[in-house]
Amino acid sequence: MNKKILAIIGVILAFAMIFSFAGCSGTGEEETTTTTTIKVKTPLPTDITTSVDEESQVITDTTYSEEALKANTATIFEYFNLHINEVKGATAKVEMSQDKSIGKATDAEGNEVAMSENDYLNAAITTLDSYMLHNDGATLEYGEDMAAFLPVKGQSYVSALTLEDIESATCVDNETVRTITVNLKSPTLPATLEKAYDMGNVDDVLNEFKKAESYMTVAQPTLEYKDCQIIITANVETDEVISIEYVKNIDVKTEVTGTGTLADMGTVPVTFRYRNAVKYSIDRTVLETTAE
Repeated sequence: MNKKILAIIGVILAFAMIFSFAGCSGTGEEETTTTTTIKVKTPLPTDITTSVDEESQVITDTTYSEEALKANTATIFEYFNLHINEVKGATAKVEMSQDKSIGKATDAEGNEVAMSENDYLNAAITTLDSYMLHNDGATLEYGEDMAAFLPVKGQSYVSALTLEDIESATCVDNETVRTITVNLKSPTLPATLEKAYDMGNVDDVLNEFKKAESYMTVAQPTLEYKDCQIIITANVETDEVISIEYVKNIDVKTEVTGTGTLADMGTVPVTFRYRNAVKYSIDRTVLETTAE
Protein backbone atom coordinates (compact mmCIF):
# COMPACT_ATOMS: atom_id res chain seq x y z
CA MET A 1 0.00 0.00 0.00
CA ASN A 2 2.73 2.40 0.94
CA LYS A 3 4.56 1.60 -2.30
CA LYS A 4 1.41 2.51 -4.29
CA ILE A 5 1.05 5.80 -2.42
CA LEU A 6 4.70 6.63 -3.02
CA ALA A 7 4.30 5.80 -6.72
CA ILE A 8 1.28 8.14 -7.04
CA ILE A 9 3.15 10.93 -5.22
CA GLY A 10 6.08 10.39 -7.58
CA VAL A 11 3.84 10.80 -10.64
CA ILE A 12 2.29 14.00 -9.22
CA LEU A 13 5.73 15.46 -8.53
CA ALA A 14 6.87 14.54 -12.04
CA PHE A 15 3.90 16.36 -13.62
CA ALA A 16 4.44 19.33 -11.33
CA MET A 17 8.05 19.63 -12.52
CA ILE A 18 6.99 19.38 -16.21
CA PHE A 19 4.45 22.19 -15.82
CA SER A 20 6.93 24.33 -13.88
CA PHE A 21 9.44 24.05 -16.73
CA ALA A 22 6.74 24.73 -19.32
CA GLY A 23 5.89 27.97 -17.53
CA CYS A 24 9.43 29.30 -17.98
CA SER A 25 10.72 30.85 -21.19
CA GLY A 26 14.24 30.62 -22.37
CA THR A 27 14.74 34.39 -21.93
CA GLY A 28 12.77 34.82 -18.75
CA GLU A 29 10.63 37.57 -20.42
CA GLU A 30 6.83 37.65 -20.30
CA GLU A 31 4.85 37.98 -23.50
CA THR A 32 3.01 41.29 -23.84
CA THR A 33 0.30 42.61 -26.20
CA THR A 34 -0.09 46.21 -27.34
CA THR A 35 -3.28 48.07 -28.24
CA THR A 36 -3.26 51.08 -30.58
CA THR A 37 -5.42 53.93 -29.32
CA ILE A 38 -6.51 56.57 -31.82
CA LYS A 39 -6.51 60.01 -30.27
CA VAL A 40 -9.36 62.23 -31.41
CA LYS A 41 -8.20 65.84 -31.66
CA THR A 42 -11.67 67.36 -31.28
CA PRO A 43 -14.18 65.08 -29.53
CA LEU A 44 -17.70 65.36 -30.93
CA PRO A 45 -20.98 63.75 -29.88
CA THR A 46 -21.29 60.48 -31.80
CA ASP A 47 -23.78 58.65 -29.58
CA ILE A 48 -25.76 57.07 -32.37
CA THR A 49 -28.03 54.11 -32.85
CA THR A 50 -27.80 52.03 -35.99
CA SER A 51 -30.23 49.85 -37.89
CA VAL A 52 -28.51 46.81 -39.42
CA ASP A 53 -29.84 44.41 -42.04
CA GLU A 54 -29.48 41.06 -40.27
CA GLU A 55 -28.91 39.07 -43.47
CA SER A 56 -26.35 41.29 -45.21
CA GLN A 57 -24.99 42.92 -42.04
CA VAL A 58 -25.06 46.26 -43.88
CA ILE A 59 -25.91 49.39 -41.92
CA THR A 60 -29.11 50.67 -43.50
CA ASP A 61 -29.80 53.64 -41.25
CA THR A 62 -27.86 55.73 -38.76
CA THR A 63 -29.80 58.15 -36.60
CA TYR A 64 -29.59 60.01 -33.34
CA SER A 65 -32.39 59.95 -30.86
CA GLU A 66 -34.58 63.02 -31.37
CA GLU A 67 -33.35 64.63 -28.14
CA ALA A 68 -29.67 63.99 -28.87
CA LEU A 69 -30.01 65.21 -32.45
CA LYS A 70 -31.30 68.60 -31.35
CA ALA A 71 -28.69 68.99 -28.64
CA ASN A 72 -25.74 67.92 -30.80
CA THR A 73 -26.50 69.73 -34.06
CA ALA A 74 -25.08 73.08 -32.92
CA THR A 75 -21.80 71.52 -31.72
CA ILE A 76 -21.28 69.42 -34.83
CA PHE A 77 -22.22 72.24 -37.21
CA GLU A 78 -19.74 74.60 -35.55
CA TYR A 79 -16.98 72.03 -36.15
CA PHE A 80 -18.15 71.52 -39.75
CA ASN A 81 -18.18 75.22 -40.64
CA LEU A 82 -14.79 75.87 -39.04
CA HIS A 83 -12.86 73.05 -40.69
CA ILE A 84 -14.55 73.15 -44.09
CA ASN A 85 -13.54 76.82 -44.37
CA GLU A 86 -9.92 75.95 -43.59
CA VAL A 87 -9.69 73.90 -46.79
CA LYS A 88 -9.12 76.87 -49.12
CA GLY A 89 -6.05 77.80 -47.09
CA ALA A 90 -4.50 74.37 -47.67
CA THR A 91 -2.29 73.16 -50.50
CA ALA A 92 -3.57 69.95 -52.03
CA LYS A 93 -4.52 68.04 -55.13
CA VAL A 94 -8.30 67.83 -55.52
CA GLU A 95 -10.29 65.38 -57.63
CA MET A 96 -13.86 66.37 -58.48
CA SER A 97 -16.42 63.76 -59.54
CA GLN A 98 -20.17 63.97 -59.92
CA ASP A 99 -23.18 61.74 -60.17
CA LYS A 100 -26.39 62.91 -61.85
CA SER A 101 -29.67 61.05 -61.95
CA ILE A 102 -33.37 61.49 -62.60
CA GLY A 103 -36.03 59.80 -60.51
CA LYS A 104 -39.39 60.36 -58.92
CA ALA A 105 -40.12 63.49 -56.92
CA THR A 106 -41.71 63.35 -53.47
CA ASP A 107 -44.75 65.05 -51.98
CA ALA A 108 -45.00 66.87 -48.65
CA GLU A 109 -45.29 63.55 -46.79
CA GLY A 110 -42.23 62.11 -48.51
CA ASN A 111 -44.17 59.78 -50.81
CA GLU A 112 -42.97 59.29 -54.40
CA VAL A 113 -44.99 61.00 -57.14
CA ALA A 114 -45.56 59.50 -60.60
CA MET A 115 -43.55 61.30 -63.28
CA SER A 116 -46.54 61.52 -65.61
CA GLU A 117 -49.59 59.61 -66.77
CA ASN A 118 -47.98 58.95 -70.15
CA ASP A 119 -45.86 55.81 -70.46
CA TYR A 120 -43.95 57.21 -73.46
CA LEU A 121 -42.86 60.26 -71.48
CA ASN A 122 -41.89 58.15 -68.47
CA ALA A 123 -39.70 55.99 -70.71
CA ALA A 124 -38.14 59.11 -72.28
CA ILE A 125 -37.28 60.52 -68.86
CA THR A 126 -35.76 57.20 -67.81
CA THR A 127 -33.65 57.29 -70.98
CA LEU A 128 -32.32 60.69 -69.95
CA ASP A 129 -31.14 59.17 -66.69
CA SER A 130 -29.53 56.15 -68.33
CA TYR A 131 -27.80 57.63 -71.36
CA MET A 132 -27.84 61.40 -71.64
CA LEU A 133 -26.63 62.89 -68.36
CA HIS A 134 -22.89 63.55 -68.41
CA ASN A 135 -20.96 62.89 -65.20
CA ASP A 136 -17.83 64.85 -66.05
CA GLY A 137 -15.03 65.28 -63.51
CA ALA A 138 -12.12 67.69 -63.09
CA THR A 139 -8.79 67.90 -61.27
CA LEU A 140 -7.01 70.69 -59.39
CA GLU A 141 -3.29 70.01 -59.37
CA TYR A 142 -1.19 70.37 -56.24
CA GLY A 143 -0.32 74.02 -55.59
CA GLU A 144 -3.07 75.55 -57.74
CA ASP A 145 -5.62 78.03 -56.40
CA MET A 146 -8.31 76.33 -54.30
CA ALA A 147 -10.57 79.39 -54.28
CA ALA A 148 -11.16 79.16 -58.02
CA PHE A 149 -11.98 75.44 -57.91
CA LEU A 150 -13.93 74.61 -54.75
CA PRO A 151 -17.42 75.92 -54.07
CA VAL A 152 -18.19 78.68 -53.50
CA LYS A 153 -15.97 79.44 -56.51
CA GLY A 154 -14.20 82.78 -56.39
CA GLN A 155 -14.87 83.22 -52.66
CA SER A 156 -12.43 82.85 -49.78
CA TYR A 157 -14.91 80.67 -47.88
CA VAL A 158 -16.41 77.25 -48.56
CA SER A 159 -19.49 77.67 -46.38
CA ALA A 160 -21.32 80.77 -45.24
CA LEU A 161 -24.20 78.70 -43.86
CA THR A 162 -25.59 79.55 -40.44
CA LEU A 163 -27.23 77.33 -37.84
CA GLU A 164 -30.61 78.76 -38.90
CA ASP A 165 -30.12 77.18 -42.34
CA ILE A 166 -29.62 73.69 -40.90
CA GLU A 167 -32.21 71.03 -40.10
CA SER A 168 -29.73 68.67 -38.44
CA ALA A 169 -26.09 67.63 -38.31
CA THR A 170 -24.78 64.18 -37.37
CA CYS A 171 -21.32 62.77 -36.77
CA VAL A 172 -20.00 59.21 -37.07
CA ASP A 173 -16.40 58.31 -36.16
CA ASN A 174 -15.03 55.13 -37.72
CA GLU A 175 -11.45 54.50 -36.59
CA THR A 176 -9.41 57.33 -38.17
CA VAL A 177 -12.19 58.80 -40.35
CA ARG A 178 -14.99 61.09 -39.20
CA THR A 179 -18.11 61.59 -41.32
CA ILE A 180 -20.32 64.62 -40.74
CA THR A 181 -23.63 64.98 -42.57
CA VAL A 182 -25.31 68.39 -42.61
CA ASN A 183 -28.97 68.40 -43.69
CA LEU A 184 -30.34 71.72 -44.89
CA LYS A 185 -33.87 72.77 -44.09
CA SER A 186 -36.24 71.52 -46.77
CA PRO A 187 -37.54 72.92 -49.05
CA THR A 188 -34.43 75.08 -49.37
CA LEU A 189 -34.35 78.58 -50.80
CA PRO A 190 -31.82 79.17 -53.61
CA ALA A 191 -30.38 82.04 -51.55
CA THR A 192 -29.55 79.53 -48.80
CA LEU A 193 -27.92 77.08 -51.20
CA GLU A 194 -25.78 79.85 -52.67
CA LYS A 195 -24.03 80.18 -49.30
CA ALA A 196 -22.21 76.89 -49.93
CA TYR A 197 -23.12 75.38 -53.31
CA ASP A 198 -22.20 76.30 -56.85
CA MET A 199 -25.81 76.36 -57.91
CA GLY A 200 -25.96 75.05 -61.45
CA ASN A 201 -29.43 74.17 -62.70
CA VAL A 202 -31.44 71.61 -64.62
CA ASP A 203 -30.63 73.05 -68.04
CA ASP A 204 -28.71 69.92 -69.04
CA VAL A 205 -31.89 67.91 -68.48
CA LEU A 206 -34.24 70.32 -70.25
CA ASN A 207 -31.82 70.62 -73.17
CA GLU A 208 -32.27 66.91 -73.78
CA PHE A 209 -36.01 67.48 -74.13
CA LYS A 210 -35.29 70.25 -76.63
CA LYS A 211 -33.55 67.72 -78.86
CA ALA A 212 -37.00 66.21 -79.39
CA GLU A 213 -38.71 69.47 -80.31
CA SER A 214 -40.14 67.87 -83.45
CA TYR A 215 -42.14 65.61 -81.13
CA MET A 216 -42.72 67.68 -77.99
CA THR A 217 -42.24 71.07 -76.35
CA VAL A 218 -41.50 71.71 -72.69
CA ALA A 219 -42.95 74.59 -70.66
CA GLN A 220 -40.82 76.70 -68.32
CA PRO A 221 -40.44 74.55 -65.18
CA THR A 222 -40.88 75.37 -61.52
CA LEU A 223 -38.07 74.16 -59.27
CA GLU A 224 -38.11 73.13 -55.62
CA TYR A 225 -34.86 72.27 -53.82
CA LYS A 226 -35.38 69.49 -51.28
CA ASP A 227 -33.37 67.07 -49.10
CA CYS A 228 -30.07 68.87 -49.78
CA GLN A 229 -26.97 67.77 -47.87
CA ILE A 230 -23.29 68.48 -47.45
CA ILE A 231 -21.21 65.52 -46.30
CA ILE A 232 -17.60 65.87 -45.20
CA THR A 233 -15.05 63.34 -44.04
CA ALA A 234 -12.16 64.39 -41.83
CA ASN A 235 -9.14 62.85 -40.15
CA VAL A 236 -10.05 62.43 -36.47
CA GLU A 237 -6.42 62.95 -35.41
CA THR A 238 -5.83 66.20 -37.31
CA ASP A 239 -9.34 67.57 -38.08
CA GLU A 240 -8.23 68.00 -41.70
CA VAL A 241 -11.08 67.61 -44.20
CA ILE A 242 -10.51 64.70 -46.59
CA SER A 243 -13.57 65.05 -48.82
CA ILE A 244 -16.60 67.28 -49.38
CA GLU A 245 -19.76 66.05 -51.08
CA TYR A 246 -22.65 68.29 -52.11
CA VAL A 247 -26.00 66.57 -52.66
CA LYS A 248 -28.59 68.72 -54.40
CA ASN A 249 -32.09 67.46 -55.19
CA ILE A 250 -34.41 69.49 -57.40
CA ASP A 251 -38.07 68.55 -57.82
CA VAL A 252 -39.02 69.76 -61.28
CA LYS A 253 -42.61 70.46 -62.38
CA THR A 254 -43.38 71.26 -66.01
CA GLU A 255 -45.77 70.47 -68.86
CA VAL A 256 -44.91 68.60 -72.05
CA THR A 257 -47.02 69.18 -75.17
CA GLY A 258 -46.93 66.70 -78.02
CA THR A 259 -46.28 68.02 -81.52
CA GLY A 260 -46.12 66.46 -84.99
CA THR A 261 -46.80 62.74 -84.78
CA LEU A 262 -47.38 63.07 -81.02
CA ALA A 263 -49.93 65.88 -81.28
CA ASP A 264 -52.66 63.52 -80.05
CA MET A 265 -50.81 63.30 -76.73
CA GLY A 266 -51.93 66.82 -75.86
CA THR A 267 -50.41 68.57 -72.83
CA VAL A 268 -49.22 66.32 -70.02
CA PRO A 269 -48.07 67.47 -66.55
CA VAL A 270 -44.62 66.08 -65.70
CA THR A 271 -42.88 65.92 -62.33
CA PHE A 272 -39.45 64.44 -61.61
CA ARG A 273 -36.48 64.77 -59.27
CA TYR A 274 -33.09 65.78 -60.62
CA ARG A 275 -30.26 64.74 -58.28
CA ASN A 276 -26.75 66.08 -58.62
CA ALA A 277 -24.06 64.91 -56.19
CA VAL A 278 -20.64 66.53 -56.57
CA LYS A 279 -17.69 65.20 -54.57
CA TYR A 280 -14.27 66.75 -53.99
CA SER A 281 -11.55 64.37 -52.75
CA ILE A 282 -8.65 66.23 -51.14
CA ASP A 283 -5.09 64.87 -51.14
CA ARG A 284 -2.67 66.97 -49.07
CA THR A 285 0.29 64.66 -49.65
CA VAL A 286 3.38 66.48 -50.87
CA LEU A 287 4.92 64.51 -53.70
CA GLU A 288 8.66 64.22 -53.16
CA THR A 289 10.83 64.78 -56.23
CA THR A 290 14.37 63.62 -56.65
CA ALA A 291 16.98 65.13 -58.92
CA GLU A 292 18.26 62.79 -61.62
